[in-house]
Amino acid sequence: MLALFPADPERRRRRDRVLLVLAVVLALVLVLRAARKGDSVLVRNQEWGARVVAGVDPYVDTIRGGRLHGPYPPSYALVCVPLSMLPTTLARVVWSTGQIAALAAMYVLVRRWLGRGWPSVAPHASVVYAIGLLVASRYVLRDMAGGGGNMLYATALLWGVEFALHGRVLAPALLVALPLALKPNLAPLACVLLLRGRWRAFVSAALFLAVFAWMPALWYGTDGWSALWSRWIHDIAVYAEVPDLSEAARVPEGFPVDDTGMNQSLRAALGRGASSYGAHFDAVAPFAAAAWTARIASIGAFAAAAWIAWRARGERARILAMLAFLPAALLASPITWKAHHAVLVGLFALLAASAVERARWGKRAWFLASYWVLCGLLSGEVVGVQNKQWLQSVSVVTAFTVLLLAVVLREAVASDSSTPHDEVLPAPLRG
Repeated sequence: MLALFPADPERRRRRDRVLLVLAVVLALVLVLRAARKGDSVLVRNQEWGARVVAGVDPYVDTIRGGRLHGPYPPSYALVCVPLSMLPTTLARVVWSTGQIAALAAMYVLVRRWLGRGWPSVAPHASVVYAIGLLVASRYVLRDMAGGGGNMLYATALLWGVEFALHGRVLAPALLVALPLALKPNLAPLACVLLLRGRWRAFVSAALFLAVFAWMPALWYGTDGWSALWSRWIHDIAVYAEVPDLSEAARVPEGFPVDDTGMNQSLRAALGRGASSYGAHFDAVAPFAAAAWTARIASIGAFAAAAWIAWRARGERARILAMLAFLPAALLASPITWKAHHAVLVGLFALLAASAVERARWGKRAWFLASYWVLCGLLSGEVVGVQNKQWLQSVSVVTAFTVLLLAVVLREAVASDSSTPHDEVLPAPLRG
């Protein structure tokens, strides 16, 4: 263990060069893997963007039939339209390269956070980031293979908040607004700007968000664009009110029906827990109770993260409280696929830093190892398709996201009330 965290600067440089070579090789493999991918989300995004350019309803899949991409806002065109103008293979290469760049940008951000909140571990940023990437590897691989943008959007948003907390206004406005126009479920993270008194950055981001939301109307047409937004808002409201998400007849067309257990949101997980009870008694009450429990729990999670972020005085507490909004948003979102959890890479890295800081196999290390095994390693290739589906149905990922949120909030509170960490660090990690 200590061999990965040498005190000698020369040994650290050699270690980092080895990790850099491995990272470059892995990046090339991932880009080549994405370039050879068959039918995927990226292909459907291209088709979605082409329909926007053509001025027809982009949600109506003219190739496969039915509606598509219901949960995505109309402003998703900001990504889909440029992708539609590229050959599919080139689009895959460009998009996967952007995902690699997002991982690199996240590493730089983690290194900044370590320098402020975990200074003794900062010289070992490469290793703790590799640990964070390993814990989230299953999610990152899913996100990259299909052409998802979760890492891209989350990294841009986190950099925007980082710039805003250090007094910038224009850069945060752009970096916060654009990902929220594409991925609204991360919006709670922007509340950190208000909690830390960055009003100008928040208002500027809100204005840019409005511009991004309506920019495609310039070529699509104002009336048609307004109709798309009206339908999307209506469908989102209807989906939020459906008691049982596995009831296809009540789920708006184009929205996912929870019939496979893949949705790992808190609401879907509690709904699956109520399904056997509700089916036995032929009653809607258990599903309604599960939905309301999820809403109340989500509000409580956001309130706890907001309270800690507002009262935090130390750098470590501020950073952790900010990142606590990520698992809270994953739980509160009505639709949370496993690939969405790729946004947790940086948070896992910081928890690894807290574990490394104590130079022993403590609770944080056990938590990360358990998370990696139960949520990452136990894939269909390892345990079989049936066991994989069972793990999905019992919401293992959701349960660990709840635990992750609790761990992060507890760590933030403890770090705000503890003695300075440099005074208690074991000698091998003082760099």
